[in-house]
Amino acid sequence: MIKYCCINKWRCAAFLSCALGMVSAQGGESLGIVGKNEWLFLRSELMSSAEAAGSAETVSLIGRFNKVLVANGITMAVTMVPVKMRLYAEYLPDDVKLNDYTVANYERMSKALQAAGVTVIDLNTPFLNSPMRRSDTPLFYRLDGHWSMTGAKLAAETFKAGIDANPMLKRVLDATPEVAFQMVVGKRKTPSKSRELINLIPPSSGTFAFEHVTPVRVTRAQEQNEANRVPIGITMQGSSFSQEWTTFVDALRFVLQRDILNVSVPANIGAWFGMESYLSSDAFQTNAPKMLIWERPEYTMRAPPNFRFQDAQFASDNTEWLLRASAWIQITCKPSTVNAKVMPVGLAANGVNLKEGDIVTGRTRDNEFIELSFDKPIKKLDYLAARVTAAGSKSLILEGSGPGEATRRFALNIVGDDTPHALKTPLPSNSQGFTKLRIYPGESQRFALQGLKICRQPEDILN
Repeated sequence: MIKYCCINKWRCAAFLSCALGMVSAQGGESLGIVGKNEWLFLRSELMSSAEAAGSAETVSLIGRFNKVLVANGITMAVTMVPVKMRLYAEYLPDDVKLNDYTVANYERMSKALQAAGVTVIDLNTPFLNSPMRRSDTPLFYRLDGHWSMTGAKLAAETFKAGIDANPMLKRVLDATPEVAFQMVVGKRKTPSKSRELINLIPPSSGTFAFEHVTPVRVTRAQEQNEANRVPIGITMQGSSFSQEWTTFVDALRFVLQRDILNVSVPANIGAWFGMESYLSSDAFQTNAPKMLIWERPEYTMRAPPNFRFQDAQFASDNTEWLLRASAWIQITCKPSTVNAKVMPVGLAANGVNLKEGDIVTGRTRDNEFIELSFDKPIKKLDYLAARVTAAGSKSLILEGSGPGEATRRFALNIVGDDTPHALKTPLPSNSQGFTKLRIYPGESQRFALQGLKICRQPEDILN
């Protein structure tokens, strides 16, 4: 199983690199490449035209996702982290050459995203042209697949320049509250712990000298408390390149002088699941950002939600991912023509727990359920919206059925405390649509389903 690529002693950010490298690592090749001057690379950074279909599906999904965000008042900017191989091709071993497809991939992906209406901040060009690329503090670590603190700072500065040059992004940034941040640069270099690519090469490759970095720390100029707390208007949903240890988001906070909510996830979780998890969270549902930054490693663009090497628990049908993400983004409920009724069975059998269409119960057990009946089959663009409380339970099981329909189960992660949380989910079927839905709260101390509505997605979302 691919999930075992992630070994406990190294950062799980290498996980998707393992998955993406499975294709090219057939025949016993290692997932890492030993280059010249102790430079190490990921074999999975080499791309080919065989992956064009996956990349095209990714671009299409991001474009349609962006349309939904715009319609709900959110501006998104996408940035791709360029592959290390292209930036440091001179250190590749003589038997590994960049093919034309990999050389041109960044520009090709950027143009495709822009053609789909997505705002893209280009990092590839400034990284290639930076005088720091060949300095003694290069833009990427020699022994790691991630950018260094130098690269993270350049990425932040480039992102700010991209915002300043784009009137739309500049207006959105100006509408977010300013927060003063200060940067402190250390006085001496320290050994870097970023050496994960060593775990992807044969043990016989030898030993490698530590790299040294100058520590950088970004802090608020003023301590935050309830008196000076301001809402955060910018969210970063990124990969391991944007997790706090890389200093990229801190550098971005400093150059923008804005607070940023960082909800980046390691690569074993992946961009699609990570984005959906954020959209479904209270952080988004109660305070949606004005600007959403989606950072993605360039080489992951070939992996849409249904990518065959993705861990099954984080994979999804492509269209269903878009429908779920879109449902979570909708600010208002456009009523569907489908009506739902709570049936007097299960937890609503005696009527005591049912009040004006809401279900409020005490303790629930695994086999207990609420049953909804739809007056007509629920369609692909319809979604269920409600507020749910399930103290002690971590997931809901939804079971759809109907005449001529195979019963299908959906598992939804929930917070599981004693507070109501938003629930929005489509119920895609394989045929005409479900006419009945059972909701199993699982083991909980208290359960409530309130404000139930059936809403309709934008009609053009799948076009």
